[in-house]
Amino acid sequence: MKKIVLYFIVIMGFLSVHAQAYKSAFRADVCSCLEEESLKRPLTENAFKTCLRETLPTYADQIDASIIEADPQQKYLKGQLARKELLLAMPAELIYTCDVYYKHIDYQRTSKKLIARENAKESELERYDQMVALTPTAMAYYMRAQVQFKLGNLKETEADIKKSLELNPNKENFKSTRHELKLLAWVYEEQERYTDAIALYDKIYFGELDLEVLKLRALADKKSGGTIANMPSAQALDESNKQAQAQIIKERQDRLNKDVLKRTNTNASRTSSNTSEKKTDSAALKKLFKL
Repeated sequence: MKKIVLYFIVIMGFLSVHAQAYKSAFRADVCSCLEEESLKRPLTENAFKTCLRETLPTYADQIDASIIEADPQQKYLKGQLARKELLLAMPAELIYTCDVYYKHIDYQRTSKKLIARENAKESELERYDQMVALTPTAMAYYMRAQVQFKLGNLKETEADIKKSLELNPNKENFKSTRHELKLLAWVYEEQERYTDAIALYDKIYFGELDLEVLKLRALADKKSGGTIANMPSAQALDESNKQAQAQIIKERQDRLNKDVLKRTNTNASRTSSNTSEKKTDSAALKKLFKL
C-alpha cells in the first residue's frame, strides 16, 4: 500500500515539474514571438493574441500529457481547462518575464496618462470645485479627483478619493467602488507606494477573467522589484477577495447586532423609567387623597 502511495506521489511530482517546464517554455516562445513582432512594428493587443494563437498548438501534446485521466471525455475537458488557465495567466506572467511586453504595457499606461494631462484644463477643476461646494456627494468628489489626477495633483486626488469613499454608502463593497480604488492605486504607483497599490488591486480583483487588474498588479509589483514568484494564482486572489468580503459582512453584521442590542437596552430603560414614574405618580395621588 505504501509503495502505491509513494508511486502516485512520485508521478504527481513529476507531472507538476513537467507542467511548470512547459509553462516556462511557452512563456519564452510567446516572448520570442513578441520580440520578433516588435522589430517590425509597434506592439498591439492583436499582435499579442496572434502570438498566443500561433504558439499554443505546439504545446498541445505536452499539456495533454500532464493530465492523468482515464476517461477520454474528462481528459478532454481538463485539457481545455488547462489551456484556458495557461492563456489567462500569460499577460501578467509576461510582464514579469518578457521585457518587450513589460515595456509595451507600461508605455500604453504612461501614454494614456500623459495624453490626459495634456488635455486637462484648470477651468475644468474650477467647475468641479463649484460642484463639490454645492453638492458635496461621493460622486462629486470622485469626479473632481479624476480632474485632479489629470492635472498631476496627486495629494489632492488622494484626498478627494478618500472623501468620496467616506461618503459612499456602499464603500464596503469593493465592486461598487472599483473605479475609485483603481484610481487611488494609480496615485500610489505614481508616488512609488507600490505595496499600497498592490493591496488595492487585490481588493478589487473579482475573478479569473479580470485580466486588467492582474496586469496592473503585476506591473506595480515588477516596478517594486518583484518577480514572477510573487504572483499569486487567480484562485488565490479570488479566495483572498472572498475572505475580505466575508470579513466585511461579518463586521457589518456585528455592528447591526450591537445597534439592535443598544436600541433594545434603550427601550427597556425607557420602559423601566416610565413604569417607575407611574408608580411615583400613583403614590403621590394616594397620598393626596389621604390628605
